[in-house]
Amino acid sequence: MRLVVTGASGRIGRYCMRELAEAGHAVSGVDRVTATVAGIRLLTADLTHAGDVYGALAGADAVVHMGAWANAGIVPDVRTYADNVTATFNVFQACADLGIRRVVSASSAQVYGFAAHPPVYVPADEEHPLRPTNCYAAAKIAGEEAASYFSARYGLRILSFRIMGARAPDEMDANLDRIHQNPAADSGLLWTRTDARDVAAAARQAVEADQVESGPYNITGAEVAMEVDSASLIQRYCGGTEIRPGLQGKVSPLSCARARRVFGYAPRFGWSLRLRHPES
Repeated sequence: MRLVVTGASGRIGRYCMRELAEAGHAVSGVDRVTATVAGIRLLTADLTHAGDVYGALAGADAVVHMGAWANAGIVPDVRTYADNVTATFNVFQACADLGIRRVVSASSAQVYGFAAHPPVYVPADEEHPLRPTNCYAAAKIAGEEAASYFSARYGLRILSFRIMGARAPDEMDANLDRIHQNPAADSGLLWTRTDARDVAAAARQAVEADQVESGPYNITGAEVAMEVDSASLIQRYCGGTEIRPGLQGKVSPLSCARARRVFGYAPRFGWSLRLRHPES
């Protein structure tokens, strides 16, 4: 397939480029910076400019949309929200007009607001209440609503990945040290980290699958990085959270069951103090 990755030089985008190219797809990348990723020269474009987006996506069979300000606080809040919402809408509109019917779009588990509020229940699935606590999360919810609109009106299949705790392999050691030094401070990420290579594999699986459902999909690591079971962590640090069946052993409190069912998501790189997966 002819695939376009936006945000191609970012933390996740560069791994999507490599994963898709190694799977034999014809891949091109788009970013606001000039760079070469996985041996592919990126097209420099501004996703908030509709003309740039149409030119960048023309001829594609599917799009992996990772381009965004990656969190609140990088630029002023008004720009974080406006740019991220505009870019996502532009990508969806261009896909609708250009006949591109499959999109993987980066949302975020920040939509659940776990950094400020403990989960209502765990394992937390995609039906969990949304409680955005910053402009970035609010923009991601707007992007998911836009995805619903384009799916209903134009028949696009848009999979919004609610990604939690994604890190490149070379960032993981420092993250693990912080988790173990202060577990209470990591409850917002449910003590779980997601290897960027696993997010990339999920994106490949989602574009390659014959049949997929539009909507949100939780994407995170399979297990907590701590050496204790997940239920004990929830009981100690998340007062009032309902523990439902399925939270067994060290399984992550964020459920990825829907992604597993629909396109076979199965994280390969679990990280903990005892288990590391550096890049070779």
